[in-house]
Amino acid sequence: MHEYSLMEDVVSNLLESLRREGITRAGAVKEIVLRIGALDIHSEQSFKQAYEILVKGTLLEGSQLQLEIIPATYKCQACGYEGTVGVGEADGHQVEPVIECSRCGQPCVVIGGRGMHAIDLVVED
Repeated sequence: MHEYSLMEDVVSNLLESLRREGITRAGAVKEIVLRIGALDIHSEQSFKQAYEILVKGTLLEGSQLQLEIIPATYKCQACGYEGTVGVGEADGHQVEPVIECSRCGQPCVVIGGRGMHAIDLVVED
């Protein structure tokens, strides 16, 4: 359900942007590239399914969704190690997820890996 409501906002904003730009031809948009933080997406497949459902009958129908997942990271305050959070290592539902440093074992607050960073449209002239 999380992916569906998030994608609802994305599709709504994309359609509004297309209207503002005067793009009204069905099939003009070939691809959507969405950069999203790893902690905000629980299932890539669910995200893509939500997209397919929501674009039916719109100017985006037939376009392909490409996801670029931005990993969550951490910096250990104890040893200074900086690392990437692996899939499933941090709970994206927590406001400030904490994981164990892979070097020294101390608790570290996860940084990054949240939000949508960019949306690129590939439009056929």
